Amino acid sequence: MRHLFALAVIMLIGAVASYADDKPKGSDDTPAAAATHKLLEKKVSCDYKDTRLEDVVDDLKDQIKGLRMRLDTKGGVSRNQVINYKAKDVTLAAALDGMFQKNGLGYVVISQKGDAYDGFIRIKQGKERGYPLAEDKDDKGKKDKKDKKDKQ
Repeated sequence: MRHLFALAVIMLIGAVASYADDKPKGSDDTPAAAATHKLLEKKVSCDYKDTRLEDVVDDLKDQIKGLRMRLDTKGGVSRNQVINYKAKDVTLAAALDGMFQKNGLGYVVISQKGDAYDGFIRIKQGKERGYPLAEDKDDKGKKDKKDKKDKQ
């Protein structure tokens, strides 16, 4: 009976540890990106009715000191896109999910050493939630290989 209990405890610890680590396998955050991922767990309150996305970003940065965000305007995100969303004491990640899900937007934490935007949250078109989707990474790798091949 003790062995069965010990096995159950070990399995529970493993399940909790794997659930807590929402970072994709093989992704290594820079220190700035790791700090930003922690900021995604901070609580915010939102009451946006027909509010410009740019104003939403400014409000969130006011609520969470040290938060850095940028809009991917070159990728089709409009500063003037209207946001309607209301929530009280939710994590920043939950608020971004709620706001962006119905607007076709996503966000990624930029994690690239030497990048001027390392540690920023980039709001972009798509479904990403904190980390780039695996297919986006694969597409980028294929594009890089194609570019190298084209140069030869």
